[in-house]
Amino acid sequence: MAVTFLHSADWQLGMLRRFLGPEAQARFGQARIDAIERIGRVATETDAAFVVVSGDVFEANQVDRQIVRRAGEALRAITCPVFLLPGNHDSLEPGSVWTSPALTQALPSHVEVLTDARPRTPVPGVEVIGAPWRSRRPEEDPVGEPAAALPPPNDNLRVLVGHGRFDGLVPGVVDGELVDLDKVERAVKERRVDYVALGDRHSVTSVGDTGRIWYAGTPEVTRPEEELPGQVLRVRLTDDSCDVQPIPIGTWRMHSHVVEVDDGEGLEALANWFGDQPDKARTYVRLGVRGSLSVTGMARLDMLVDAQDEVYAAVQRWPKRWDVTIRPDDLALDRLGVTGPSRAALDELRIATGNGDAEAADALALFHRLVGGVA
Repeated sequence: MAVTFLHSADWQLGMLRRFLGPEAQARFGQARIDAIERIGRVATETDAAFVVVSGDVFEANQVDRQIVRRAGEALRAITCPVFLLPGNHDSLEPGSVWTSPALTQALPSHVEVLTDARPRTPVPGVEVIGAPWRSRRPEEDPVGEPAAALPPPNDNLRVLVGHGRFDGLVPGVVDGELVDLDKVERAVKERRVDYVALGDRHSVTSVGDTGRIWYAGTPEVTRPEEELPGQVLRVRLTDDSCDVQPIPIGTWRMHSHVVEVDDGEGLEALANWFGDQPDKARTYVRLGVRGSLSVTGMARLDMLVDAQDEVYAAVQRWPKRWDVTIRPDDLALDRLGVTGPSRAALDELRIATGNGDAEAADALALFHRLVGGVA
């Protein structure tokens, strides 16, 4: 027996990112729905028999009706059977999105929600078994216990669809929501399950040593820390083998970028880096800067960073990695054409900056910009 299917997870439709402005947020939200259609194309190209989505299909149980209906339309692009699992963000609790009339009306007939552990048979010889979350705070291991409870092996290939964090991936944390890796691996080695399709971790990750336990990651990146987001997994499963291939489908990029700057080549290199990045409208940058700049240099840096918001999805100053000192004895300050109270305020800011006042340094750079002192 052999079967090919796709494994996805963590669509989190309706997700909001606080670092995106309204226009970029709208494009980001639509990209997560568009990813469903891209999964449909991959399913056709790989001749996938079915698709499993391992939890957190929606960002929350209370999502906009329009998002639900758009998701239903996008799912029509996947022509094979699709199985959706409730996760911790969209668990099967009272008022769940899964019981809303908007969703039940929007879902195509080939899409099924795994609301229980009853085996589904998308093709002969294959069983898909769900381990849905029934609340945001489960009382027991959400994957290990269902894996251990699977019946003895039979002639079918079994795919367990689950959601949760393995204990080994979050060392030192004791939490009732954690998954016991030993239980899951034991179920695999006993052939109670042939593949464990997981969600919750946003980076593609193989867990354990069987090669049959995988996180699919999120189809569109959500944070710069994610190591391998933007993928869907093509799984080829037989009685004796399991071959998993990540296939890129993501369109957004998120970077953490830290640079050393000075008044010359450092600022020029940062400007070139910004200019060289592809697809800026779908790129978020969390920027860290270290160095010492003149007031003129600081003003140039501020103007450079501020200008990127007009072309990038967002550029955010990273407070933990933003360590720029300003040199107040800049000859450029003496050349500014200000007199009277303005000159007195300028001199006070220079003195405060020299005494290490970070707020005064920022005000001094702003003052320099406002009077047109940028070279």
